[in-house]
Amino acid sequence: MYEVDAVQSKKEIVEHEYVKLKNSNDKLEKEISVKTKEYEEIKDKVSDIEELIGLTPNATDEMTTRLENINLTNIQEQSLLNSVPSGNILPDMIITAKFGWRKHPILKRKEFHKGIDLKAKRKTPIKAPANGVVEFAGFHKSSGYGYLIILDHNYGFKTQYGHLDKKIIVKAGQFVKKGEIIGYTGNSGLSTGPHLHYEIRFISRPLNPINFLKWNKDNFKEIFKKERRVPWESLISMSNNQFLHQK
Repeated sequence: MYEVDAVQSKKEIVEHEYVKLKNSNDKLEKEISVKTKEYEEIKDKVSDIEELIGLTPNATDEMTTRLENINLTNIQEQSLLNSVPSGNILPDMIITAKFGWRKHPILKRKEFHKGIDLKAKRKTPIKAPANGVVEFAGFHKSSGYGYLIILDHNYGFKTQYGHLDKKIIVKAGQFVKKGEIIGYTGNSGLSTGPHLHYEIRFISRPLNPINFLKWNKDNFKEIFKKERRVPWESLISMSNNQFLHQK
């Protein structure tokens, strides 16, 4: 009877583990189904771009290879780099707080950090990362960012600059060019010391600015792999259409 009880106990453990594994397997199958659908949608978008620029890929080509084969002219690449936030915005790019979940240094609670913090002395000039129009420039009471600038760029991108010095040299409605100085770093709002809080958003969704700070002509295609939340295929297609109309 002791052996029977031991076997019965093992059977119950095995049955319990089986149920757990089955539930896990069902969940994975659902996730695979969703990812497969997303992948097919991406393939369709890439096919549209390939057709637009005259590429005829082999049926066995991997998606990464097909993306690498989408070549833009130097003028088109520079146009995108001028329109989409890219490159350095401060002389020194030292990151003191990363993008993602963290404990707020002042409020002492877990919050999602929607941008990155860059080390900077007071009154360090800030350069616009792309052409755009100033959406907001001034003291923002509710956000905790103190003196704040928001730039509205092309293709649904926006950038935000928080904890600025009160000397803001742009105003709402003003157009700015990539590389133009828009303001200076400070220590306003909920801040523990002089620095710049920098955000990049695409249709209101926060993106990791690090990928965009390192983006330039030398590594132009790397952004397509590092930042998957932007539909680059359709963006490039639109850029191609605009370029063809200009010609």
